[in-house]
Amino acid sequence: MSRTRRLLALTTACALIGAACGNDSTADDSAGSSAPDTPSTEPSTQDDVDVTEDDPDVEETAGDETTETGDESTETSFDPARFEVDLTVCEDPERAAQLIDGPVTIGSSVPLSGGPAVLFAPFADGMRAYVDYYNAEFGGVNGHDIELIIKDDQYAADLTSANVEQLIYDEDVDILAGVLGSPNNLAIRDLANDMCVPQLWAATGDSDWGYIDEYPWTTGLLAAYEIESAIWADFVASELGEGSSLALFYVNNEFGQAYAASMTAMADDLGIDIVATEVIDPVSSGAPSSQMTNLVAADPDAILAVPLGAQCIAFMTELENAKAANSGFDPLVYMTATCADEIVFGAVQNGGAEGVYTSANIKDVTNPDVAANDDAVAAYLDAFAASGSNAAPGGLASMGWTAAELAVWSIEEAAAEGNLSREGIMNAARNIDYQAALLRDGLTFTMDANDGYIGEGAQIIQWQNGGFVDVGEVVDLEGTLGVGTPA
Repeated sequence: MSRTRRLLALTTACALIGAACGNDSTADDSAGSSAPDTPSTEPSTQDDVDVTEDDPDVEETAGDETTETGDESTETSFDPARFEVDLTVCEDPERAAQLIDGPVTIGSSVPLSGGPAVLFAPFADGMRAYVDYYNAEFGGVNGHDIELIIKDDQYAADLTSANVEQLIYDEDVDILAGVLGSPNNLAIRDLANDMCVPQLWAATGDSDWGYIDEYPWTTGLLAAYEIESAIWADFVASELGEGSSLALFYVNNEFGQAYAASMTAMADDLGIDIVATEVIDPVSSGAPSSQMTNLVAADPDAILAVPLGAQCIAFMTELENAKAANSGFDPLVYMTATCADEIVFGAVQNGGAEGVYTSANIKDVTNPDVAANDDAVAAYLDAFAASGSNAAPGGLASMGWTAAELAVWSIEEAAAEGNLSREGIMNAARNIDYQAALLRDGLTFTMDANDGYIGEGAQIIQWQNGGFVDVGEVVDLEGTLGVGTPA
């Protein structure tokens, strides 16, 4: 399957599910720069330029901008791709522009108890580990300590809303970061944008996080589900050829529905026939026996599975039961990257995880060879161990570390530009071009006014003999999603 055709299919999918894929002036097919040797880098400086319009004393030229007022003239460079938030729409513009004096506070809401916490709680441990490491190693940002407040929402959107209201109104946090779950982030998005509180690095790949015009104060973290689905669809078409069949199994909420919509939209163009669709309730904790029976009856060549939390374990367990009971039933199976954690795959006792595919854009920190040869990974493992967490350091823990690193990077950038405020932090995040410490080589975290999606690449990995192995090369689709628009 050619890359051109894959991008065409992705563009078609975006249009059909309401994500208008615009051009990205910063899109680059080349590999990204190497990861830093430590989990943090020194902040860089970017130039801000104010443009005055409709002024008879202002003359504009292409490229550089020359401003003349009386006998004075200055020559500056204007970057049309740079995004700037508009404070005039804020309910409290003064708070958004207020320079931070004292610690910089980050608020988050993550499942720390209940069924989803089996998978998601280590994310919070990763965030805590990074903040502790950063404060100890660097003394905060320009002397401003970073404070992290994480509340438990059990993956219930109403609890997330209550937590975030407390964080904004009672705790007066400077930013939100690393809130986990699509329905959870959707539940707080209006409040964050009305109050102009940066809602950074929402730990989900929903296309909603690229809606710059409508929700400029909200950014995503994970590889967009359209990207993930496109990579898997291309893999299926390449491995099995056109005319191959695919079944969908997904949790029936915004999270699962986003995957289903993107895969369905691109299937026809890639010559993939969707032969079955099975859903599971978000609160279901039992084995998906009836759904698996229907999948066996459809006999697909491949399956896209998007369960939630502990449902990941239940699905793979039931998959092996179905294989044992039905000779010849052996589809290629892809599990959502939110399940791509050794504690999840390793918890499947009957061998159902063996051979299952998923994807990752973060390095496999649990691979001994990676740890031995990557200084950034070694530094992360040391810091995570020092944090005292009992969680496994891979998967969601390393993604939590990355979410906190990106939040602190945004704070660093704002401080370097002389605007350590909610406004400055948000502008830094929206104009990011950064190689995070644990991001896989060949990928970068990039956004600007023409690109609303930070994660547009990943690598397929497969569970083999108790660990993940890379399959093929990193797929970089940077710039293909552009700026999203609600349907």
